[in-house]
Amino acid sequence: MEFVRLVQYTRKDVWKAYHPNQGEMPKGGIWQNGYVTEGDDLIAFININSPGRTGHDYQNSFDEENELLTWFGQTRAHSKQPTFKKLLNKELFPHFFARWDSSDRQFTYLGSGDILSYKDKYSIEPVETIKLLIQITNIPRSIGYPKTENPEFIQLPTFAKKVQSIVNRYERDPYKRMLCLKHFGYKCQICNFSFQEEYGDIGKSFCHVHHIEPLNEVGGEKDIDPIKDLIPVCPNCHSMLHIKKPALKPEELKMILEKNHRHEL
Repeated sequence: MEFVRLVQYTRKDVWKAYHPNQGEMPKGGIWQNGYVTEGDDLIAFININSPGRTGHDYQNSFDEENELLTWFGQTRAHSKQPTFKKLLNKELFPHFFARWDSSDRQFTYLGSGDILSYKDKYSIEPVETIKLLIQITNIPRSIGYPKTENPEFIQLPTFAKKVQSIVNRYERDPYKRMLCLKHFGYKCQICNFSFQEEYGDIGKSFCHVHHIEPLNEVGGEKDIDPIKDLIPVCPNCHSMLHIKKPALKPEELKMILEKNHRHEL
């Protein structure tokens, strides 16, 4: 399987991806730490703008505009330690999960990342640790220990025709996306489709989020109200919203859907 970017997972969800059919995650232990290694993967659970369970605030931050993550290691961590040495040498493949409230059980998967720079002995009173600047990426990779193949990820053959893919890049702020989903839930607000109801556990915490107004009309990403300006939608409705330019309003698409359903009856 693969982690899906901007989807939320608990520590238990991630643990089960690496330990299928092994029951429940043991209480305590290394999986309650800020980061853990499984095989050649490193899984980092990061608190942003919120102290962790030890009370320390390591000043982690995420620049959603440029997809840059500033991440600090644990107390007295440094580049010569085996974990960070392997990470810097690209012997470990990192997965970054973030939350903006340490009381929240769910973390948002930001993606993987390339380390742009690091600094040892960075002072965060009264401790020192390693500081890393990471460019977030989204490289598809199967997970699990041992690794399991993902049948959904199919590499195109070299003779395949190249086509243009249009991707909505406006779901940039995972924090505001999270607030939107916490308010509305993970059900499409247009057709009421729920991935969890339809697919069970694999559909849990999955839904697209749509910007109701174009970013240039609402003053940019930082001025967006996650309740008024964002709305959860399923991929089908998301595609239909963008089938016209300017995009349809959610209430317009809902009326079209209801009208077609009446005709079917």
